[in-house]
Amino acid sequence: MSKTIHYADVYGLGCKLIRTSDIIDKGYVYQQCPAFTHKNERTFVGYSPIDLAFSIERTPSGPLLSIKSDSMIKFITIDDEHINSPRPVFQLKVPKFLFWTHDDDVWIEQNDHPMTSLNNNIVGVPAWFNLSNWSRTLNVACTIVNEKKCVIINKGDPLFRISFYSNNLDDDIVLKREEYSEEYKKAVETDLFARREVKGYRKNLFSKTDETSKCPFSFLFK
Repeated sequence: MSKTIHYADVYGLGCKLIRTSDIIDKGYVYQQCPAFTHKNERTFVGYSPIDLAFSIERTPSGPLLSIKSDSMIKFITIDDEHINSPRPVFQLKVPKFLFWTHDDDVWIEQNDHPMTSLNNNIVGVPAWFNLSNWSRTLNVACTIVNEKKCVIINKGDPLFRISFYSNNLDDDIVLKREEYSEEYKKAVETDLFARREVKGYRKNLFSKTDETSKCPFSFLFK
């Protein structure tokens, strides 16, 4: 069977997710390993749509953010709590995707990409949850590897990986790109607010899907 995952580029920057099996050179011998191919058929890579360079310096008055281009500050979210972590943590506002599915008990996992620590001086912050219960937007939070060096991200650099899991790990994953709309925005914001008002809402992130935990976008397709 197959599970269909819908996703939309929130800011309309042409961002896409690419299946890992489509981008790894076929010359590698491990491409013949079924365990490797099974995993990578269900894993997708997200890329940076912009060039971005900045550094963080710890001063007596606190950490200081220095960004190469002032116009790029709008693409970074960073606060005192995260910048003062053991190593600074920040969030990129792009790429930003909205995910949802009409299938039950499909989990989404966001993970780091192995090249970022080498090329970009960052490591993505991993997370996962039951997407069927909790449709939402995702972007990438990163920890700086060496704060004495700049963070340099070039357009087209891989930043993170997304994987999907169902109750049957042999299910095929069909990723369907949609156009982002105001209806989607209103639906997810209203739904998230409503669920966060319910006591114990966090269990929905990890519990099995039931009749009360359904995709908030279903009404758009009736």
